[in-house]
Amino acid sequence: MKQVVYVASTESHQIHVWQMNEHGEMSLLQTVSTPDQVQPLITAPDGRHLYAAVKPGNAVATYKIAEDGKLTQTGLTPLPGTAAYITLDKAGRTLYAASYHQGNLAVLPIRDNSVPARAVQVIEGLKNPHSANIAQDGHTLFVPCLGEDHIRAYTIEEDGRLTERHADMLTVAAGAGPRHMAFHPAKHVAYCLNELNATINVYREWVKVREIQSVDMMADDYSGRRWAADIHITPDGRHLYACERASSVINHYRVSDDGGHLQLAGRYPTETQPRGFAVDNSGRFLISTGQLSHHVAVSRIDAITGELHLINRYPAGKGPMWVTVLTLK
Repeated sequence: MKQVVYVASTESHQIHVWQMNEHGEMSLLQTVSTPDQVQPLITAPDGRHLYAAVKPGNAVATYKIAEDGKLTQTGLTPLPGTAAYITLDKAGRTLYAASYHQGNLAVLPIRDNSVPARAVQVIEGLKNPHSANIAQDGHTLFVPCLGEDHIRAYTIEEDGRLTERHADMLTVAAGAGPRHMAFHPAKHVAYCLNELNATINVYREWVKVREIQSVDMMADDYSGRRWAADIHITPDGRHLYACERASSVINHYRVSDDGGHLQLAGRYPTETQPRGFAVDNSGRFLISTGQLSHHVAVSRIDAITGELHLINRYPAGKGPMWVTVLTLK
């Protein structure tokens, strides 16, 4: 399995492209200068293009991915807001962009040249939408709105446009601040990380989505700021990880066989202010960014216990905060 790791460094306007070998060791392939401050990244399902949202120009840049993983920019499409998160539908035909500051959700069809067209639908009036997450069914989009303590639910129509399902909107604890989500690879279970109170809510879909567990990420005696950031699950669904920026820690949870219960298994110090991280596609490595350390760390995931073991650290650009991993075909 040949994998490429893309890291967005916001302050230095760069995407670093690394090749990662079977031992988790990385070698730098390319440093790409982006049109503006770059943050969220996502690769197309066919692995042929990478999309990167930039600000304050508010646009999404399209990059063609070469056979070795290197990038060449092929397009730049305006967005109706500063995108905190972008995602694609399962077929790679539509891009969804959530704007935290402008409070909107944009729908952009992908043209035949793989460059997004301008938004054909913009849903306004959301309070701080922080991500857009497509559920396992491929037809539901969940949008955690941090400023309103709701996770809004939308049906993805045949043309990619969205219809809100008001009755399916989820409410989290007051002041929790829902941010990012992860989905179990085999069970109808979703996990939502709440930024402001550093908790994780576990939801099961059974006719109607319902909360079945809420986990506090911080130790019982912790009294400092709570500032959770990102959440990911391993491809086998056995281990879930979540990062917290104030303490610069990654939490590890064992996931029950049915996916519905998380058990804390460890807390691991990581790069200073870990804004984003990723689990590679083999489930063997975790790559985390340090927004204030300006480094990327690669840790091995123990195949049995899920424990993290640091392999190496790599200098990145200034303010790295987003990681995407691609398996080359």
